[in-house]
Amino acid sequence: MALPMVAPEDLGEAAARRLLEPASDTDLRYVEGPEHYTPRDVADAFSEALEMTVEVAAIPREAWEETFIQFGFSEAAAQSYACMTRTVVDGEAEKPEDPERGPTTLRDYIRNVVRAAK
Repeated sequence: MALPMVAPEDLGEAAARRLLEPASDTDLRYVEGPEHYTPRDVADAFSEALEMTVEVAAIPREAWEETFIQFGFSEAAAQSYACMTRTVVDGEAEKPEDPERGPTTLRDYIRNVVRAAK
């Protein structure tokens, strides 16, 4: 399942442009990266940047909340995030027709994050 993702820098630039628009313009804007990506794409990008194998592990739906809690989410946040995940996985999320697209690819973003952490 490929999902839209956007680099934080691209989202920040879109927000800055939005702040310069007239206050009367209250339409929603959607911002995505140049492509949609699968969990495998994310793992491959990390594998490349870290120069090691990164595996994808599917978490069963019934274990989502507990998994988020194990990641450090509060119970309320875990419930909310699991609800959001169900909405996306079940195809109920709104899909914009013509989102604004940031230029940063997933591979470039992850490569830069890994470099900065070294």
